[in-house]
Amino acid sequence: MTGRAVRGRTVSRRSFLKGGLGLGAVGALGLTGCSFASSATGGREDLGGTTQLRMLNWTDYIDVSDDKGSIGTIDRVRADLGLQVTYQEDYTDSYEGFQLILDRAVNKEVPDYDLVVPVNWRAAQMVQSGWAEPIPLELVTNHVNLDPAFMTNTWDRGSRFQMPWQAGITGIAYDPKLTGRALTSINDLFDVRLKGRAGIVGEMRESVGLAMLANGDDPSRPTPATAQAGLNKIKEAIQTGQVIVTYEDFVDKLKSGELAAAMAWSGDTALLQADRPDIEFLIPSEGAVQWFDAMVIPKRAANVAAAGRFMNFVYDPANAARITAYVGYISPVLGVQDALRASGPDGAALAKNPVLFPDAAARNRLFTWGGLDAETETRLDDEFLRLVP
Repeated sequence: MTGRAVRGRTVSRRSFLKGGLGLGAVGALGLTGCSFASSATGGREDLGGTTQLRMLNWTDYIDVSDDKGSIGTIDRVRADLGLQVTYQEDYTDSYEGFQLILDRAVNKEVPDYDLVVPVNWRAAQMVQSGWAEPIPLELVTNHVNLDPAFMTNTWDRGSRFQMPWQAGITGIAYDPKLTGRALTSINDLFDVRLKGRAGIVGEMRESVGLAMLANGDDPSRPTPATAQAGLNKIKEAIQTGQVIVTYEDFVDKLKSGELAAAMAWSGDTALLQADRPDIEFLIPSEGAVQWFDAMVIPKRAANVAAAGRFMNFVYDPANAARITAYVGYISPVLGVQDALRASGPDGAALAKNPVLFPDAAARNRLFTWGGLDAETETRLDDEFLRLVP
């Protein structure tokens, strides 16, 4: 953990998702969440007995009221659960943004938030460091709707300390007119024919993870040697001008033609395809990197029960489907695809989107960063950050 912001990054991964996928307002999908009556916690002091909930999330990462007055999920939580929600979108990235959580955790102080949504490797750090409260499963009956694919993390088997919020794929987006052919491999980005017109994401675990796959190594089981080999591949490509480092701006660079192909985030690409259906999104033959952001209750949070009730609400498939329709990323909640199919034409169209719902063959080619010891990860982070603009 470096404790500093990714250099050059001024907006979050989610900022391009504002307004949804352009396939109709979320409210038009006809999705109605279940109402849950407010229930007492039995006075258990360890859960907190208030109706307050303070949540920290990334920008534009939940459906909100639109200009037509459609009610968003936070308003539904307030109405259906009777919770007084303070919702903040100040989690800007996995470095500087994480400081909003880190300082109080290290100092064993009461946190400013009852529920936070870090990326999976930061969630792992919180769990392994003892900075997370166990989920009050007695209040989260919808935990059974969690896709089992997200329950096998070695750092939290069974998902007892975190519940995924949304998941994404880092694959390749490309313009066939500019590449002149269909791309199939990660190594296509390192082909001299695309020199200066290929992009890599400015996220170490994702770009290095894809480079490891290109080398024939498994990022879900990294070693210091295989991770360093992946980083060296990225380093050489940057230094020779083969690739350009991108963040969310890969969308604009593909639109303008500055880039012919780039490592790309699935949700942002789904939004891009709404305007540019000719842009292809590829899970390469070697595989792609899957990541997820997770809901975590910080240690010593004042309102554990309220956090649990929120988790339960957003894991109802109908409520989760509304969020999916807005943010354009992969839902970890079972039943979301069926809820979208049943909601009307716009929802049915989303349910067919292979970026939101990859088939079994595609899922078998997804790898989640497995993690290394803290010293090695810090060294890799520092070396990578010296490379990016």
